[in-house]
Amino acid sequence: MDDNVEDCPVCLNTFDDTHRRPRNLPCGHTLCTPCINELKEQGAVTCPTCRVSHALPEAGQFPISYITEAFIRKMRGAGLACVAPKPEKQLTAPAAVTQPAPRATAGLSKRTRSLLQEQEAKVLAAIRSCQEEQSQLADYRTTLGGWCGRQQQLEDDLQTLVDQSKGAREAISHEDSRVEGRQEKVRQREEALHAMLQELRTPSTRQEAYEVIEDADHLLEEEEEEEERAAVFPDVHVVTTVTRVAESSRSALQAATLQATQTAIEPAGSTAAAAVAAAGDSSLSESPAAASSIADRLAALLEPSLTAEELLRLTQRARGLVEAGRVLAVQDVEGQTRHARISLEHGRLHLHSLQATPPPPHALTLQVDF
Repeated sequence: MDDNVEDCPVCLNTFDDTHRRPRNLPCGHTLCTPCINELKEQGAVTCPTCRVSHALPEAGQFPISYITEAFIRKMRGAGLACVAPKPEKQLTAPAAVTQPAPRATAGLSKRTRSLLQEQEAKVLAAIRSCQEEQSQLADYRTTLGGWCGRQQQLEDDLQTLVDQSKGAREAISHEDSRVEGRQEKVRQREEALHAMLQELRTPSTRQEAYEVIEDADHLLEEEEEEEERAAVFPDVHVVTTVTRVAESSRSALQAATLQATQTAIEPAGSTAAAAVAAAGDSSLSESPAAASSIADRLAALLEPSLTAEELLRLTQRARGLVEAGRVLAVQDVEGQTRHARISLEHGRLHLHSLQATPPPPHALTLQVDF
């Protein structure tokens, strides 16, 4: 096998982000997608490296190795595979952009050359702006790639929990079947004991009495054996397995919820709630539109939203947002939206007059009842 991490150890072709994407087998070895498809046999794949057989997941394919893809991208300096499948050209501008070619304008008038130079300066400024935007977009794609990897890992962890939960549910079902069978035996034994009780009350001769007593002894001996069999319930293995799976599932779900809360992004332009005219409800908005770069706007979106408690208590963060003019009051009455600026006057919140215009774009809204 080839030790080059960029190549599939079976076909020796280089991994890519379209046809030959690397995929992880449960044993830890990585193969390209076509090779795994060729190795599929009766719902399983045998690893050609360690010869361990792995059952196919319910999705029909093993998870993509985002770590391998990220490592290969880092080595190649290429773009992000899971966000944009097509490779991009190097973002760095060619030397000819910043180093002008030899001029052929010597025969032109001074005025004409001056106009050309002005336009050239504008074009160079536009090129630098494009380069800056390309750089910001590349950084943003890197961030998206990290989110993509974390989400895939979360899906894999959840799938593992689902498989464990199915196994626990099957164990519970099997135990329930055993209990049901035991219930039927106990019911039959109880009927036999009731019948024996009637026989003990009805003998008319000594011979019949001794026969009934002997039959009762045999039945009671069987009863003792049945009581010993009943001691196998509950099954210790089933109880411990179900308890362990339940605890691990709860812990994993709590961790997943916390992670989702920490990485969640509020959709641009979303509205938390509409106000009702009779109740006089309004919304407070914080807009990240003033941020200049993609990274700044992303950071503003990821920043925790201002809460009503923070605003009413005038915390340091709320005071800073109000002083920066980033907190607005928004009223929505019968589909008509108006907003008003909120400022600080002598250390207290001051609401300005409403304007018949919608709030700024990309505003995040917070429902507050006064």
